[in-house]
Amino acid sequence: MHFHLPKPLHGWRAFAGEVGIIVIGVLIALAAEQVVESIHWRESVSQMRQAMHSELGIDRERLEVNLAQDSCINARLDAILRWASTAPASARISNADRPVLWNYHMSTWDITKTSPTAGHLPLNEQLKYAETYDAIANEQRYLFDEQGSWTDLAATLASADQPEDRARIEREVASARLHLAGREANGRSLLVRLDDLGVKADAAGVPVRVDVHRLCRPLEG
Repeated sequence: MHFHLPKPLHGWRAFAGEVGIIVIGVLIALAAEQVVESIHWRESVSQMRQAMHSELGIDRERLEVNLAQDSCINARLDAILRWASTAPASARISNADRPVLWNYHMSTWDITKTSPTAGHLPLNEQLKYAETYDAIANEQRYLFDEQGSWTDLAATLASADQPEDRARIEREVASARLHLAGREANGRSLLVRLDDLGVKADAAGVPVRVDVHRLCRPLEG
């Protein structure tokens, strides 16, 4: 028994040519789709970088303002210790001045790290952003702890005419200084990471001017 394949109406050569045209058309369509997709991801990555640099620029401005206060914060803690050891037993400080420390923003990173766009960043760049935002999260924790120390210290100074509270001042000053040292060391490391990413400080990050030398002034009882 013999089987005979049906012949194309215009011959096998014409049929092959038609198939070739279809294949080429499909390949062109696929290539065009890939080009369009590549352009889309490039634009998405560019927008993502811009959003993160904008957020990091604000955070850098806040970081620099916070760090600029550190020497005077230490000077104020020294002054509080001197006051605690020399002030009359009945003395107290009802309204203790305290540092104005700015919090940080990380919302853009929270969105970015779960976005498909992040996967189109080079791996080394993803790691740099992740390490930078981890350092910001650490800085925020140090800052919260330091603010808590100052809250406790202010309350103790307000009732320093009580012997038990006067005795706590030295320990609370030591706690505030410890948190400051951690925040400062982490902050200096964070500046290096921001430099590596090419992030510049954005003055819009601090909408209210802070006198970074305010706590260097004499302590008012």
